[in-house]
Amino acid sequence: MNDSGAKRTVGAAIAVVAALGLMTGCGSDSGDGKADGAKQAGSAEQGDGAKQGDEAASSDPAAKPLSASALERAALTNGEVKGLEVQKMTDKEVSEGGSAKTGKAACQPMAALMGSQYDPAPKASVHRAYATDLTKAKVGGTGLIRISSYGPGDAERTVKDLREAVTACQGGFPAEDGSGDKADVKKVTPLDAPKAGDEALSFSLHDASEAKAVIKFTVVRTGPQVTVFFGVNIADPAKSEIPPALVDAQVAKVEKATKGAAS
Repeated sequence: MNDSGAKRTVGAAIAVVAALGLMTGCGSDSGDGKADGAKQAGSAEQGDGAKQGDEAASSDPAAKPLSASALERAALTNGEVKGLEVQKMTDKEVSEGGSAKTGKAACQPMAALMGSQYDPAPKASVHRAYATDLTKAKVGGTGLIRISSYGPGDAERTVKDLREAVTACQGGFPAEDGSGDKADVKKVTPLDAPKAGDEALSFSLHDASEAKAVIKFTVVRTGPQVTVFFGVNIADPAKSEIPPALVDAQVAKVEKATKGAAS
């Protein structure tokens, strides 16, 4: 497929993602963005003593948060993973995420994934859209990648908050996406996480609308960097997936960049 064809098909993939209210943007690359709406569970008021169990690992004190330019260099480019088209998202596509929220405070970390504002706010983020099984007639699986760098302790807290939300919100929760449209989740299903980074978790959100989409998420922390993947297949929700080769390749690049920043 030529470059113009790839852009059209991945553009269609982004449109599918946007229709689900799942633009995982970041409000600011400068770290000035502040999350609004309900506060996420696991906030600073809970103190530093909360434990995530043996799976959690503290960031290497030598590891440093990557700059926006370093994150760009660490992000996958088209052609690095066989069978996948990867495209950088435009500023407009990212900023359309808005502030997603839920009235169920324990589930706010998950609701925030449907928008573009997070608590804690990343210092910098970059975004990629990807698609599989692309032809001129269809888009198969599709999804997004967000790679973010965080200040001290915030990457760990981000994963901790999501881990707690997976446990607390398996029965689903009401939500609004970043546009204020209804985006209720019928149920949350914990999934086996890949053995990647310092810690990782995976789960799926089951859309409560007529689309009945199943959105799969994998979150990997590498020191102060957090990589969020999600995948969806609108045509066949049972086939929603995040290709393991995609996760392996992207995490490897983030790990290399993180180690390089610490040396």
